[in-house]
Amino acid sequence: MKFFLISLSVLFLLPNFFNINFEKDPVFNKVEFFDPSLSKINSVQKLIEYADSISEKKYAGNSFEYAKIVARIIRNRFYHGFSSYSLKQNWIAATTQYIFGYNVACPVNSDEILRYPYAGCSQQAIVLVSVMKRQKVPYRSIGFPHHYATELNFNNSWYFFDTDMEPEIHGEERNENNWKQNADSLKKFYNAILFNLDWEFGKSLPLKVGKINSFPAPRAYIFQTLTKYLSRILWIFPLLIVIYPRKNKV
Repeated sequence: MKFFLISLSVLFLLPNFFNINFEKDPVFNKVEFFDPSLSKINSVQKLIEYADSISEKKYAGNSFEYAKIVARIIRNRFYHGFSSYSLKQNWIAATTQYIFGYNVACPVNSDEILRYPYAGCSQQAIVLVSVMKRQKVPYRSIGFPHHYATELNFNNSWYFFDTDMEPEIHGEERNENNWKQNADSLKKFYNAILFNLDWEFGKSLPLKVGKINSFPAPRAYIFQTLTKYLSRILWIFPLLIVIYPRKNKV
């Protein structure tokens, strides 16, 4: 029993020393917008500071024009592809994703997402809403069958933003009153050669509108936060079971 518990402790400890990722790093397709120099923006605060430097205080942080600047930065900051934890970062989440196939090891913390040059649609949306939340701009998620985007509210109107698939959509075309929550009406703004739009957006399917100011991935955030700490300390518990009976016998 003692040997088993010590072995278990070692098994729980060792992954913390290996920077191994079960997921392959996404490859830049050299088609979408991507500026490697923006990797210096590795936190939400730095992203805001960079956006402020571009806007030169011409636009308030809660304005539509400022949001477009932030969205453009995020579009250029990442290329498409989900980032995920290595064993060293969070071995419980990484192993769970590897075994069960769910994206539970894909970071949903904005500052962690910004450590990578690539991010999936939901991850880029999380970064966008994290910035706009600090600027007191109401937001909500827009879910399609195989895609994820965001709406931001300005002057009591909702405007569509998608930094991942990079549609050519401008000004009032983003206003929900113009596309009327109809996914099919958005397809004309996307590159039909690069994307299978009927797969991403569906055909005549209703979209899912999230609750206002609701964090896009609350369960994943809780799971990742808990498992991150457990990954660091779980090895201690088998040792305590070994040590505790000894203390009782003394």
